[in-house]
Amino acid sequence: MKKLTLLACSLFAFAAVAQAKEVAAPVTSSKEVVAEPVIIEEVVVAPVVENPWGFINLRAGWDFWSEYGNYTHRHSNRDYDLPKKTKDFGGELAIEAYKSWDYFDLGLGVAYQHHMKRKTNNDISGAEYKSVPLYVTGRYDINYWDWAATPYIKANVGYSFNFDSKSLNTSAGDFGTKVDDGLYWAAGVGVQYEDFNVDILYGANYAKTKVNGDGFNDKFDNDYERVTLSVGYRFNIW
Repeated sequence: MKKLTLLACSLFAFAAVAQAKEVAAPVTSSKEVVAEPVIIEEVVVAPVVENPWGFINLRAGWDFWSEYGNYTHRHSNRDYDLPKKTKDFGGELAIEAYKSWDYFDLGLGVAYQHHMKRKTNNDISGAEYKSVPLYVTGRYDINYWDWAATPYIKANVGYSFNFDSKSLNTSAGDFGTKVDDGLYWAAGVGVQYEDFNVDILYGANYAKTKVNGDGFNDKFDNDYERVTLSVGYRFNIW
């Protein structure tokens, strides 16, 4: 009986071991492949900046030299020599709109011009006036070497609306005046640096002044010539 029991236990143990070998999965080694992360770089393409269609230039100027036309006023058999030299302040404010090409800018401008006063002598003074010219303006850039600052030559041509004519003051009395409109022009050189520009122009407003009073009538050339130093700032038009 004991032998049968021992034999049964041995068979059971052998069957359990065999079953365990079948259930147990064989151990195999595997090599895991890890892919490297892909880095996507964002390429930013800067927009291509084209040359502006044109620009608007705001300009303020100062007349550091000027003179009027000379005139000799004859009254009661006496000559009064009206001086042409000037004093005090003269200047202008202007706005100009340009169309641009490679080296050339062409446009229109309008300015308010406050002319200097005449220097006085003991006998006679006055006959000053102010002007608002409307003009065609052109600039030619002469920078062929890509300098930081661009030199240019400039010219204005137009028509001057003259107003606010002052009386002619003499020791014999005051005489009323009236000023006519006339041609306006200016020419000179300048330099442009980024959006700032500085130029110096020689120019003239042409005018005739009529003098009347006390039964006296006369007319004389009363042109205003000057050299103006201007500083401007430009705003591009795209």
